[in-house]
Amino acid sequence: MALPPASLFAPCPVGRNRRPPRIAPLALLLAITACETPALRWVDADAEATGLPSPLTYPPYVATDSTLNASSPYADFLLTQDLWREAGGTTLLEPSVAAMAEARDSVETHAMLPPVQTAPAPLTSLGNGNAPIDALRCARSIRIVSAGARGQVAVWWSRGAGGRVRLAAAWRDSVVAPPVDSIAGGALRAAMAVPGSAWRGPIMVDSLDQGPGDAQAADRGAYGCARPAPSVAIDQKYGYVHVAYALTGPEGPGVFYAHQMDPRSQFEPPVAILYGERIGDARVAVDGDVVAVAYEDPNSGLGRRKIGLAVSRTSGHLFEDRLTASGPISNARDPHVIVRGRAVVVGWSETSAGADPMFRLRRARVER
Repeated sequence: MALPPASLFAPCPVGRNRRPPRIAPLALLLAITACETPALRWVDADAEATGLPSPLTYPPYVATDSTLNASSPYADFLLTQDLWREAGGTTLLEPSVAAMAEARDSVETHAMLPPVQTAPAPLTSLGNGNAPIDALRCARSIRIVSAGARGQVAVWWSRGAGGRVRLAAAWRDSVVAPPVDSIAGGALRAAMAVPGSAWRGPIMVDSLDQGPGDAQAADRGAYGCARPAPSVAIDQKYGYVHVAYALTGPEGPGVFYAHQMDPRSQFEPPVAILYGERIGDARVAVDGDVVAVAYEDPNSGLGRRKIGLAVSRTSGHLFEDRLTASGPISNARDPHVIVRGRAVVVGWSETSAGADPMFRLRRARVER
């Protein structure tokens, strides 16, 4: 369903979207409601400095090389380090979110928008290996998450023409072995899910990257495959797939979000979280109806990066608030976010010359 133009939302700080500019009455009603009642409030007045290790230092971060072959041993090594770093960042937030009373609460189900009518997803086999086959996949960009009994979903950057990239996804179903009689004892062995089914796709998430064809491409933080990996999460309540990422679209650089409500359909059209001057890291977390996206603010300078947080109480159909999490003079990078019930915790690393990065976090609660 298309969202109304941002001008109809004022003064709420919502970004433009790239869906057809049709006005949906229910979406407009939700937007007006969001203006009246903030969806997110900070529990902490300011970011909290911690003695926790920064994920950027354990192991040290290695810049992405746009020419690196995704299937090389070195690329696999760096990808493993990236995945450990991301898992470590989420682990650092776990105690804080678990201690919040809001984590044991839930957001009352808001008026839900029906899914956008999308075409069926392609069923082409991409192999049955650990990752879907794509000879054009950017090194270190693939992220794979479990959908429980439904299987797995993978999201990655794929090289396009002229230095552009495309964001692609694929599904892999669980294979259920039928019950068989055990030779020893005659007991019936329970059916169990085993890996090995073929990946199907590619399912295009976003193909509007404009590439490095302008003089400011380097300042915008992207050249071909030299860009942050996408972030993907699956909600265990509904099974929706949520993806956050950054690219330079036709309207300019920004942070974007897309979701898929049916694994056998295409993703719904992407929504802009925030436009700015450059791209940076973005990560997504979900619990039930609450979707949170933490991102490097695309409007902050290279030496004074800020971390932003956007939240949706409608499973990603509408992002109602965009707040700045970090301080005004910080140089913040590498955001991480976790959602539990109505509790949201965002963390990041702040860097300064001659000192190790400091990990900071800030807690928020989602209003009913």
